[in-house]
Amino acid sequence: SAFAFKSLEIEAQQHPILNPASLAFVLPAAAFGSMLSVKNGGPFWRQRIIHKTLPILMKTLQEQATSRSPPALGSLAVVAQMLCSVSQTHLGESKIRQMIPTLIAGLVYFSKNLDVIAQDDKATKGLDVLSIILAALTKILRISPEDVTKFVGVIIPSLLLLSTCNASKRYTPNQLIALQCLEIVTTHPNARNAVLREKDQVTAALSVIVDHPSKIIRQAVVHVRNVWFTL
Repeated sequence: SAFAFKSLEIEAQQHPILNPASLAFVLPAAAFGSMLSVKNGGPFWRQRIIHKTLPILMKTLQEQATSRSPPALGSLAVVAQMLCSVSQTHLGESKIRQMIPTLIAGLVYFSKNLDVIAQDDKATKGLDVLSIILAALTKILRISPEDVTKFVGVIIPSLLLLSTCNASKRYTPNQLIALQCLEIVTTHPNARNAVLREKDQVTAALSVIVDHPSKIIRQAVVHVRNVWFTL
């Protein structure tokens, strides 16, 4: 199948970023995302693709919701690609709300397993999935933050873990996006109390890495910490 939505993938999810079979599903998901990001073509081709693939994705997400395993990397990547590349009008508000729990579950999974990625060369391929997860979250926090209001208490600790990791240089782009999200979430219009509850923890954790070996990370950390200090 050209789409990473099948039951075989679910079987590869005990620790997806270490499982080559699981990582293989990221490739067709990336190809699908490339198709969605094309800007030219006929006026309704994107709508037709979404109309045909969205029911398959939603069915898969419902099946995976009953599992205690981490999110399947293929369908997780497709969720993030759709949230990044497709407008709210075309996806529909109800579908977006059904997709967001998978996105957040993926965020949590990666935040808790960065040490695995750092220690295993095969697992670094999972950084591509993390990149698109963070890109989708950035878009949601900017455009429709109300869609993730109930998840803010989970999002902030996960972003903090992703922001304060001392991983290799290849992780730097993801770390910068995580720091950006950590800044954006402070402006959430409906989660002021949840944000303030995390203030002390966030500022303390960021203070620990102000001497990060990367200059660009140090600058970003100082900026984001100052934003949180002034809440």
